[in-house]
Amino acid sequence: MKLDLPTLSAVFSQITAVLGALLMFSWALNRKVQALAWWSIAFFLVLAAIGVVSLGHGMPSAPERLIANVALTLAYGMLYGGCRVFNGRKAKLPVVFAGAGLWCVAFWLIPDDINVRLALISAICTVYAAFSAWELWRHARQRLASQMIAVVLMISLVIFNVMRGSIGFSLAHALWLTGYAERWSSSMAMAVATFMPTLAFVFLSMAKEQIEYEHRQAALVDHLTGIPNRRAFLENAAALLSKQDNPVSCLLFDLDNFKSINDRFGHEVGDHVLVIFGSVLSDHLPQGVFGRLGGEEFAAMVTMEAPGAEALAERIRHSFFSVGKIVQGLRVEVTVSVGCATGACIPVQHLLREADIALYRAKAQGRNLVTSFKTAVAQQS
Repeated sequence: MKLDLPTLSAVFSQITAVLGALLMFSWALNRKVQALAWWSIAFFLVLAAIGVVSLGHGMPSAPERLIANVALTLAYGMLYGGCRVFNGRKAKLPVVFAGAGLWCVAFWLIPDDINVRLALISAICTVYAAFSAWELWRHARQRLASQMIAVVLMISLVIFNVMRGSIGFSLAHALWLTGYAERWSSSMAMAVATFMPTLAFVFLSMAKEQIEYEHRQAALVDHLTGIPNRRAFLENAAALLSKQDNPVSCLLFDLDNFKSINDRFGHEVGDHVLVIFGSVLSDHLPQGVFGRLGGEEFAAMVTMEAPGAEALAERIRHSFFSVGKIVQGLRVEVTVSVGCATGACIPVQHLLREADIALYRAKAQGRNLVTSFKTAVAQQS
C-alpha cells in the first residue's frame, strides 16, 4: 500500500504529541504516579526524534542524525526510568543517560556506515527495552494485569530492535528504513503509529490499576498501626478457616487500663502504645492473620492447637510488657490480657465469641494474663 509519507509523518507527530500531553496531564492530576511524567517525556523525545528526521529533504545531515538518535536513546532511557519509578524504585540517572552518552561518543568514532550505526542504535534500544521488561516483571509491587501487557509490549520492542539491527544490514532499504532518502519508511510509520497509542493506553491503565489497588489496600489497613483493620482480619480469618480442617486458634488481645493511659499521659502516648503493640504482633506473626479490631482490641488467627496458641500468646504478652515499659521517655508499663479459643470447622465469629469469654475471665483475674476458653468455662462452672 502506497502511503503519503509527509502526511503520515504529520499525523504520527500529532498523535505522539497528544499522547505525551495526555500522560503529562494524567500525572498532573495524580502526582503520586510519577512514572507517568517519565513516560510522557519519553513520548515527547520520540516526537523530537521523528521531527528532526522528517524536517529536511533527502538524506539527513550528520548533526540531524546525531540529535535524532540522542533523542531516541533518551526516550528509551526515560522509558526504563519510568518503569523503575512505577515499581517504587529510584531511577538511576546515569543508566538513563548512558545510552545517549554512548551514542554521542560512538557517532564520531565509528565509520560513517548506515548499517553499523543502525546496529549500534538498535543495540542500545534493545538493552533499554529488555531492562524495562525485566523491571516490570521482576520487581512488580503488585501483579497488575495491565503491567503484564506492558511486559509483552517491552518484549515486542526488544524483538523489533533486534530485527532492525540484524535484518537491517541487508534489508534496510526494503523494510523500515527505505534509506534515509525517504526519511522514514511507511512500514515503520504504520508500526509505530499503532504501537505508540497502545503503549500509552497500557501506561494509563497501569496507573489506574495501581491507584485502585492502593485504595483497596488503604481500606483494609488500620491507619494508625499500619496492620490489617477489622474488615481485613475478618476476611483473612474466614479465608484461613475455609482452607483448614485441622484446629485453628483465635487469640483476642485487649490492652489493660488503656483509658487511664490516655488520661494520664495523653492520646499521643496512647496512640504510640497501640503502634508498639501492632509492631509486636507483626514481629511474632510475620505471615499470620491478625489485625486491630478497634480501640485497644486486637485479634489473631493461628493454625495451632490450644497449647501452641497459648504459648504464642504468652510470648506476645511478655514481649509487649518488655518493650512497653518506657514509651516516649515516660514510664508507662503497659500490659495486655489475652483470651484463647480453639476449634475446627467453625465460623470466625464463633471463635471470637469464645475468645472474648476467655478474655473477660483474664481481665477478672487481674489482667496481664493469658486464659483459654476451656479454662474460663471450667472456672465459671
